[in-house]
Amino acid sequence: MAAAQKPFRVVIVGGGLVSLTAAHIFSKTDIDFVILEQHENLLPKIGSLLNLWPPTFRVFDQLGLLDAVQPVLNDINRGVTLSADDGSVFSEIDPNTIIQKNHGYGVRVTHRPLFIEALYQNLPDSAKERIKLRKRVVNVNVSDNGVSVVCEDGTVEEGSIVIGADGVHSRVRQCMQAMAEGKPPPDKSHTPKSPYVTTYRMLFGNIPIPPGLDKNVNRECASERVSTQLLTGDSQAWFGVYEALDKPTSERIRYTEEDKQKVLEKWGHLYMAPGWTLRDVFALHVGEAGMINLEEGQVDKWFWRRIVLVSDAVRKLEPHAGLGYNSGVADVVVLVNKLRRLLQTNPSPTTEALEAMFSEYQKDRMKDEPAIQSMSIRRARLTGWLSPMNKIMAKYIAPWTHMAYWSLLYVFAPVVSRVPVLEWLEEKSLIEPPLVPYVHHPLIEGMETTPSKHSLSRDPGSYGLSICTGAIALAAVAAAGFQYYRRI
Repeated sequence: MAAAQKPFRVVIVGGGLVSLTAAHIFSKTDIDFVILEQHENLLPKIGSLLNLWPPTFRVFDQLGLLDAVQPVLNDINRGVTLSADDGSVFSEIDPNTIIQKNHGYGVRVTHRPLFIEALYQNLPDSAKERIKLRKRVVNVNVSDNGVSVVCEDGTVEEGSIVIGADGVHSRVRQCMQAMAEGKPPPDKSHTPKSPYVTTYRMLFGNIPIPPGLDKNVNRECASERVSTQLLTGDSQAWFGVYEALDKPTSERIRYTEEDKQKVLEKWGHLYMAPGWTLRDVFALHVGEAGMINLEEGQVDKWFWRRIVLVSDAVRKLEPHAGLGYNSGVADVVVLVNKLRRLLQTNPSPTTEALEAMFSEYQKDRMKDEPAIQSMSIRRARLTGWLSPMNKIMAKYIAPWTHMAYWSLLYVFAPVVSRVPVLEWLEEKSLIEPPLVPYVHHPLIEGMETTPSKHSLSRDPGSYGLSICTGAIALAAVAAAGFQYYRRI
């Protein structure tokens, strides 16, 4: 008599924000899952800032989470770019009015621990029971019929596939790459070379809103090879100092309290807002300040056999543009859409069928990956200048040409319009069509609604190219006109 067929089961490694969002998504399917998190709790040691973009709110609408997360969200009513050296203002913009009109939702920011708490508390009890803490993964085994994930405490989780959502230093990725090369998994005591490159590092923390500063304003102060950021929310503020390393590196670095003090001593004089220097702001910080490398880059191969990677395990984005978490959510949306479709036709897909589906997932996500990477890279260098061109762009070209406005329309908007949503869940809150129509919509009676003929669905690189070409032409004019100007 044939053995009973095991239900399809997903093992998700990593218990961060993207995994919690995946738990909400899988809870809306018939697919079994478990989440393995290495730490004792889900909350980060140091609370940091998190950006949420319009496509993520579309998914939250489908999941019934909009009301749940609303209390922990903060608006950004104004964005100001200043000089970190003297506090003078380069430019100002009201981004949310533009983004809300274009996409139906604005940009919001939140305190990461509060957002994690909101996501967790609003999970159904059946999903909470699937989150296992203190489960540090050491190895992943793959067979023709399934996977087994080995934890440091000796326990083993069996499943059909593994989703590696375990971050920049993904253990799942390390094991996957080793198996693909026919090698044993690297020893846990050995730190493999990162696939990403660090150009900047960041000192960050939380403070009360400084006296005299308006709420809901993002202030970014630019200078050569360093920049500062001070964002005020509804009831608290977040600060960051972004410093370019002497030389880019792929090494993992753990910073000490002494390292933090050195950054403060070196850059304490820099402005974070008119009348407020880094030294002034740091004196207000609440709890522990953090210091991390800001890796950038992407992984070439996102899957192997029954293993697939998402979010920071496949790409790392510098945080100025705030696209990291939002890109990870889009990864999970595309992956679950495809997995759900596959399981509807074949409840026990072969390894070959899964690999073909994973390949399509990576192919779909790679369509806008160059634009996403470019947006993040350029955004960082407009404040922490690595070249004279970065400086000219930030101080003169961007303010004179209102480049932030045009970038929101011709660079950001086309990418946002193409971000997918969950195919099988209704979207309720986006009643009025936004100015920039979305390409993807939930399935209605088995047929996906077609995009508007006015949708900005050109090749993602074409918008970036047109803006870049225009910027270069403007740069030439500006450089000639300002060659004797005293501020250059």
